[in-house]
Amino acid sequence: MNAAVRRVVILKVDGLPQWFVESALVERHAENGKSKLPWIQYFFMDRGVYLKNFYTRGISLSVPSWQLLDTGHHTEIHGNAEYDRYTLRSYDYLNFFPFYVNYARSKRVDMPAVEVLDSVGVPLLLDRFPYQQRYQGFQLFQRGVRWNTLESGLRKRFTTRPIQQLFDEWQAGFEVSSVVTEQLERELIQKLSDPSILYLDYYSGEFDHQSHLTNDRAVLLSTLEELDQLVGRMGRAIQASPLAAETVFAMVSDHGMNTSPTVYSQGFSLINFFNSAQGGGHHVITNRHTMSEYKIRGLNPLVNKVLSASSESLYLANQAEEYPTAILDLDGNERASIHLRNNTLNQLHMLLLKLSRKQSRTSEFADAVVTTIDQKRASWERAVQELEEEIGSLKQQSQALSQKVKTTPSQSTPEDRDAGLDQVLRRKTVSLQTVQEDERNYSEYARKLRNLLALRREQLMEGAFKIEDLIPAGAMGEPNTVADLRNYAVGWNSDGRTFRHIDYLEALKALRVRNNVQAPVNPSPVDFIAIALPEEHGILLYGGEDRQAKILMRGDGAIRYVPVGEWKTGLPLQLWEDPALETAEDRATWLDRWHSEEEWFRAVHRTRYSNGIIGLTEYFHTVTGKRRQLVQADMLVLANDHWNFNVRGFNPGGNHGSFFRIATHSVLMMWGGEKTGLPKHLSIDEPYDSLSFVPTILRLMGKPAEQLPGPVIRDLFPPN
Repeated sequence: MNAAVRRVVILKVDGLPQWFVESALVERHAENGKSKLPWIQYFFMDRGVYLKNFYTRGISLSVPSWQLLDTGHHTEIHGNAEYDRYTLRSYDYLNFFPFYVNYARSKRVDMPAVEVLDSVGVPLLLDRFPYQQRYQGFQLFQRGVRWNTLESGLRKRFTTRPIQQLFDEWQAGFEVSSVVTEQLERELIQKLSDPSILYLDYYSGEFDHQSHLTNDRAVLLSTLEELDQLVGRMGRAIQASPLAAETVFAMVSDHGMNTSPTVYSQGFSLINFFNSAQGGGHHVITNRHTMSEYKIRGLNPLVNKVLSASSESLYLANQAEEYPTAILDLDGNERASIHLRNNTLNQLHMLLLKLSRKQSRTSEFADAVVTTIDQKRASWERAVQELEEEIGSLKQQSQALSQKVKTTPSQSTPEDRDAGLDQVLRRKTVSLQTVQEDERNYSEYARKLRNLLALRREQLMEGAFKIEDLIPAGAMGEPNTVADLRNYAVGWNSDGRTFRHIDYLEALKALRVRNNVQAPVNPSPVDFIAIALPEEHGILLYGGEDRQAKILMRGDGAIRYVPVGEWKTGLPLQLWEDPALETAEDRATWLDRWHSEEEWFRAVHRTRYSNGIIGLTEYFHTVTGKRRQLVQADMLVLANDHWNFNVRGFNPGGNHGSFFRIATHSVLMMWGGEKTGLPKHLSIDEPYDSLSFVPTILRLMGKPAEQLPGPVIRDLFPPN
């Protein structure tokens, strides 16, 4: 069976929920009684395989979700935007525009997410096929651009106009989208006639886009009907192709969508909260402008780092550019990942400001600086050592890449371009530039941290220091602990001698709106907060002082959910009271024990938070290397149902980014030609998640899976 699958064609649909497809499949046109989704019905329901319980693994967020589906590896990327805590280097994974501009101008070759995966050695599914055997559509994990007609059109636009004119055209809305999608479809169908092309994919983001904008079922159904027509065109072209009998056609989505025709999604600005005195007076960095600036600077497509300065900062007034103290990633809407500057750095900064003024230079403040540094000395020396090891590794990479750049031909022939060799030099050059930039920035951060560790009391009493040489500008510093976040220093109390502190877990959970205009929507925007507990190999879930729990993980993969206190209703994930929790015995007995991931998955996947317990372990999964560790946020804040934090433009239609089943329940359907052995009219009830997609495709094609962690879909591979 497996050897007979030679070609795979994948239709990737962003944000398509299983529940919406299922409901639309039963609808009929009033005038003729025919299905509203005839091609999905024809290929996948009547003649293919349909997974009734296929889920996003991890958080229902586009970039992490597609990473799982495109690689079959655990998540190395945990947000739609990420920031390095030491350097504030921005990883803006959703912004296509700079990629195409830079690609056309020969300054870039891959989307940022692909560059990250390359840096940690994680291959994409399409990387398992030679360059000449694959055709890839425009998408988040795009490797290069190879469509001759489309590339020449974009190249002409991007290289014959100055940046300012491109910016003006982008504001006016030049018609690239329809040109791109129509051309990509034409080229994909043309490539299907070439039997040497064995991997083809097409990415559609229209349903996700429309779902954010509106909750009108008629509009969403119309969008799905257009997608169904695309399925028909692709399916018919596959059936007419030379490899029809040996082709698997799959439609997969990265996540679902939390939308309801009776409720508008409401927005809450966490930026305003953190800017306020109540929230600590932080200078906040995001990857997009807020709504108040959306129609002016917010239109700039090249922006990936925006500063919202606080007018209520308690000790860093007018220093927002030098010393931002919070980073928020709000994309994905139903959640926010939050970095706060290291609590100890805040305290030292405030003390040094006192000591920089002669009138407040006292032994009390000098002693406080020395004591504070000594308390952190061991952990910070360890951090410097780890960073110096990373810098050493970057230097080695830089030398190796420099040599490769020198020895790689700079001119490419048409044959080289057909083989993708023209991208090799550019890819190496981009990697070299990135490595050299990281080396410089990490070296500067390490230098200042060493200065801080070497600071003497005599220097403090004499005022013989510069704050900018001790407190790194544009850096968050080391991650905060739970204790830091619950006792976070934001300024001085009125006595001028003690710090004012905020308990951010309590403060975030306590947020409420004064005028709640929709009865079904909870007046509290925050559902719960998740924080890593590295010493306990666990995760803290905070839903209030009397609603806390921990997820603990063992080395053998077993997971346990432990309430802080006694079992009660209202704990994060609501496992205790959810009637959809399926256990083979009394739930109290079952919940009090360790269980394998498979046992958890079968028990929880139909609950309100679905496989959230597994999703959280995936979200806090250990990443590869120091640079990936440095983008991990202090807190993951989950929104209550129908709330979103997307301050760029609150989405009234619906959102995703949570662990709610409505947002994690995604789509996987397959059709196979007659020689593939793929079952016909098979509905699979067993739950699977994103990690099963790549290993299943590879198994079908007889390709090695290289110890991928996810199981294959067993129903497709009978024992005989």
